[in-house]
Amino acid sequence: MKARFTVTNKLVVGFGVLLFATVINGVFTYSTLNQSQELNEKILTIYNPSTTKLQELVSIINNSYMLTKNWVFIEKQSDTPDKVKLTEIHKTDFPKLKEEIAKLSVNWEPAFKNNIDSLINLVETNLFVQQKGIMEMLSSFESYDDFMVLVEVNPKVEEGGEITVLTKQLLDKLGQLKAQMDEQANSINLEMSDSFRWFQRFVLFTVFFVSIFVALTGFLTTRSIVFPIQKLKEFLFTMTKGILPKEKMQTNNDEIGDMADALNLYIDNMRKTSEFAVEIGQGKYEAKFEALSEEDILGNALLEMRQNLKNAEETNKQRAKADEIRNWITKGLADFGDILRQNSDNMERLSKNVINHMIDYIGANQGAIYILNEHDETHPYFEMKAAVAYEREKFLKKNFELKEGLVGRCAFEKLPVYLKEIPEEYIKLTSGLGTAEPDFLLLVPLIINENVLGVIELASFKEFEKYQIEFVESVGENIASTISNVRINEQTKYLLEESKVRGDELSAQEEELRQNMEELQATQEEAARREIEMMNTIAAINNTMGTIDIDKNGNIITVNDSFLNKIKADAGSLVGKSFQEFFAPGNEPERQFVEIWSGLQLGESGSMITNYITQDGELWFRHTFTPFKNEKGELQKAIDLIIDITEQKILEKELQSVNPNTLL
Repeated sequence: MKARFTVTNKLVVGFGVLLFATVINGVFTYSTLNQSQELNEKILTIYNPSTTKLQELVSIINNSYMLTKNWVFIEKQSDTPDKVKLTEIHKTDFPKLKEEIAKLSVNWEPAFKNNIDSLINLVETNLFVQQKGIMEMLSSFESYDDFMVLVEVNPKVEEGGEITVLTKQLLDKLGQLKAQMDEQANSINLEMSDSFRWFQRFVLFTVFFVSIFVALTGFLTTRSIVFPIQKLKEFLFTMTKGILPKEKMQTNNDEIGDMADALNLYIDNMRKTSEFAVEIGQGKYEAKFEALSEEDILGNALLEMRQNLKNAEETNKQRAKADEIRNWITKGLADFGDILRQNSDNMERLSKNVINHMIDYIGANQGAIYILNEHDETHPYFEMKAAVAYEREKFLKKNFELKEGLVGRCAFEKLPVYLKEIPEEYIKLTSGLGTAEPDFLLLVPLIINENVLGVIELASFKEFEKYQIEFVESVGENIASTISNVRINEQTKYLLEESKVRGDELSAQEEELRQNMEELQATQEEAARREIEMMNTIAAINNTMGTIDIDKNGNIITVNDSFLNKIKADAGSLVGKSFQEFFAPGNEPERQFVEIWSGLQLGESGSMITNYITQDGELWFRHTFTPFKNEKGELQKAIDLIIDITEQKILEKELQSVNPNTLL
């Protein structure tokens, strides 16, 4: 007897096969989502942190370059904030970042890892070595007065210098590496998108396959009940075309009805799942979707994928915002560095350019800069040097004493003042559209070495961001340093003018001496008739300045007492000695004396400067040599008239110590 194959058995077999297909679908779905999750974790744990650290490395290299330039051109005092920051970068920030990058680079591709290792090694063994060399050469205030040190250091940080070129090369290579890293991350994102599109096609294929199988199973197993399943067949044929029917199938209270209910539910769920998958593919992460149950592998996997994609997008936005702020700060510091260097010789121009650029860069509506005026040491006050768009009503003042008003209070407390409610009519903005009162006021003290040299005041209709306030504080330190340098330059200018006056006086004395020597030489031509008069003149000179008689062989004949007392020596230690050996030792003085002596042989006068070391210190003399000839025109002897120029030399050294760039 042939075994019966009932409708129930056929349906059991049919749905058994359908269940198997569903399991296969779930397995493939889980595999696809798991692969996408791994790619997403790779982005979150490797590429995103890596690009962030690369950007931090760019900032460290850029900041170290700017701080090194400040070390050379601006920061002469030791232990200034910029110098301390540069030292921290070398000792702390860079080693820490290097270790973090090393941990991340373990998971990088070999090419990326080799590139970053090479760049870090170049920074560590070349760039930072050169920067440390500059830091050591300019480690003290006095080293900035060493001309040879400045000649060696300045070209390295100027345009085209070794450090400047190396920094640019490193930043370019880091930019390329970061771009490659971003490209790799984008490639993984594309791979995830491709995987998801494949998954969509797989879902649709599964629906298509199941629909065909259900249709064939229904046709073969329920052939006798054609009419009840006719509608079901139409639905199935529609689904074979990849279309999910919008209308629901009518059901009966039997096995076919149960199957119709299951099919309706399946179509609804697949429609929701497909629509949700399409919306995720379009980037619509806010689309509503609920899993069928806690065990719904496909639904829960799609929800998890959506959350991971949202997290990745949010992380990218935050990183882009942080990069934008960091680049804004770096560019601002560089711009203000150029402004400060270009206007370091004039306080008025410096104040105007600083406040104009500050208002434009911060996005404020008005501003002013106050500089400490100490001309009257008993009553110092802060004077408004430059202002933009200011019209004061209640406090119509341009000068503030310490503790007076918001400006004076800010200077006294040495802390920024940020007001979100400005006193009524404190300041007004005036334009062609009328007047208005700003809503936010920021005052930042300009401090260097715990001394407040000025205050910057900014007003705006919109709130200042925290990073903007910190930027103004950071720039304020550089502005204060430049203000201090301008004051030093003004003092140097005053000393130079005083030195010029004294130099003119010395030149007048030299001219008078030259005229006396010409008269003395004219007297020699009448040696016989004017012998007594010449001796009297020489005696008078001996009483007023140093004189030395030198014979035709260059040996000292006589020295007057005034000069002997000056150098604290006796005549016996000089008479009979060679003038060259005693007063002109060394290559350069010896060359000058030989040249002068040759001129004396021809009847030409000459002069030179020598220094002489005594127990009381170093003395400087200007020697003027005059030849005396016999009747045959041969050199008989020479007279050396000496002027003490020690005070002039001391003054020159004092001026150079105040401003090493001054040329005397």
